[in-house]
Amino acid sequence: MSETAERSASQPSRRPTGKRLAELLTITDETDEHGRLLLEDSAPDRAIRRATRAGVPMRTVACPYRDSPSRKGGRMNVSAYEDLRRDTAEVLSGLAWLAEHYFRREPAARGTVRGATDLSKLGVTLPLVLFHRARDPFRRHGELPSFVAAIFKACRGMFSATFDMLGKRGGGAVTAQELVAYAESEGHLRRVQTGTVCAAPTRLIERTVAVLLTGQGADPATSRLGDVVAFEALWNFFQVEKAFNANLGQYGHVLEQLVRAGRRVDDPALFDATIRVRGEVGRFGDFTDAFLRYANQAQALMNRALERAENAPPMTFQDVLAAL
Repeated sequence: MSETAERSASQPSRRPTGKRLAELLTITDETDEHGRLLLEDSAPDRAIRRATRAGVPMRTVACPYRDSPSRKGGRMNVSAYEDLRRDTAEVLSGLAWLAEHYFRREPAARGTVRGATDLSKLGVTLPLVLFHRARDPFRRHGELPSFVAAIFKACRGMFSATFDMLGKRGGGAVTAQELVAYAESEGHLRRVQTGTVCAAPTRLIERTVAVLLTGQGADPATSRLGDVVAFEALWNFFQVEKAFNANLGQYGHVLEQLVRAGRRVDDPALFDATIRVRGEVGRFGDFTDAFLRYANQAQALMNRALERAENAPPMTFQDVLAAL
């Protein structure tokens, strides 16, 4: 019996217990089949120490790329790049596979900032579905194919830049060179939290972005991604996740305005504050109740997309604060 069949046979006939959004939408210390952390040096310190003790190489060097002033001289994880370079062909064909399926549903998004944002987010979402789906899930440690982890890492960096560009310049047409230049000028190739920089050469970044924007430059038919995940399942989860993140952002914006006005999140009087949303005036408490109803519906829909039960504990205001 194959490993996939063994995993499937081990699943109970009834749907597994539903999971909370905090778990469904979060990557922390997960590793790929070679023990590399999906988050690399952004993972929790204990996870980094554990990976180091296990012999996972994490060698860094000063970035030599003269065509990338924001990265020149910064510390880059050359070990992670060497692993990614091994999977480059599969990363590009995997992105082409994602693009092929996405553009069938969203043909007008080809070559646009909106399309690049959606596709890079699909790549970030990919391991969430693979780890949490009810049927044939991958174990969180030591099992995820390295090319899938590499797609996640590449898309995670690209999503930061595309999402920022979407907010500041809109979702219109863009070239790979323009998008990479924007990422360079806005500091998206350097991670503020860790001080490390993207280790991929600029030419490879542009090639990867071009595949993401157009679906061209790699052959989706050669990708193994379709053997790992059904696009329909990924798409269904992604659509709920995307809508939730947008609504969470709006809720966070309203709460931030209240905090700036002197309200405290630990003060019950916060919920009696008067707010204006889309021209309508109301109580923040009522706004919060409505958002929690929506968030719990989204949680149920995500579990449904993963073929899990919809019985996860309901979200609370404290859960929303943690998500923000």
